[in-house]
Amino acid sequence: MHKLMIHNIKKAFLYLDFAEYQLTFDDGLYSQYYYYPLLKNNFAPRIFFIATGFIQPGKARKTFDGRYIPYLKSREYMYEAFVKNNFEHFMRVEELKRLADHNDVILGAHSHFHDIILTAHPLKKPLSRWKLEYMPSYCKTSDGSPMNRRSKLAYRGFSCEGEMLNRRSISQWLAYVKHDTESCLLWFEKNLGFKPTAYCFPFNEYTPALVEVLKEYGFTHFYNGRSGDDKQIFKRIDIDFLAKKASEKLSLIR
Repeated sequence: MHKLMIHNIKKAFLYLDFAEYQLTFDDGLYSQYYYYPLLKNNFAPRIFFIATGFIQPGKARKTFDGRYIPYLKSREYMYEAFVKNNFEHFMRVEELKRLADHNDVILGAHSHFHDIILTAHPLKKPLSRWKLEYMPSYCKTSDGSPMNRRSKLAYRGFSCEGEMLNRRSISQWLAYVKHDTESCLLWFEKNLGFKPTAYCFPFNEYTPALVEVLKEYGFTHFYNGRSGDDKQIFKRIDIDFLAKKASEKLSLIR
């Protein structure tokens, strides 16, 4: 069965044919909880990958009541979280507890901090506004090109002090991976009473070294986007790709 990758949910997604897909959800967004009653009839278990540092305490909000809530792209709700410290677009603890009570739901880890770091990887497209405002923009590579921002878990990267770049040592990278993973697992145990075994890489970025560390913490199933040829990583299709195919098919019928 193909696996579908979903972040925020908009009205158009609710009318897609999911018969051949297992649904997986990244980040732990409120829209995923809100629309759950409309998605729960799919026969494969849904997997919700939670970035635990974004989940705040508070009373459970409504599930679908006939209204369609505003849709934000990932770059927009990440801006709210990282730059404005606003986590209202993410689920609350009580909402996750209610999801966990369903037999057709699996909760997995998506890191704790879901953070980024400066890297020298070439920029393939303009950086999102939240990445530019969240991290310093004046640091550049040796040839003067702007620094990229990638997963702080997957890449060693650089810290920037003043305008000086300092590459993280392997021991510093490893210490951060352990800190993030232990924080994530502690959150799960404290709030939900269990340790997850499924893990989805933040930003769909990983390295073999990261996978090996995560295995030491008991993770056995790993999920990514469509890239990579590692057989132990489950690949997923972005729901936007499925929505585009459905739209093209409808256009041909018309």
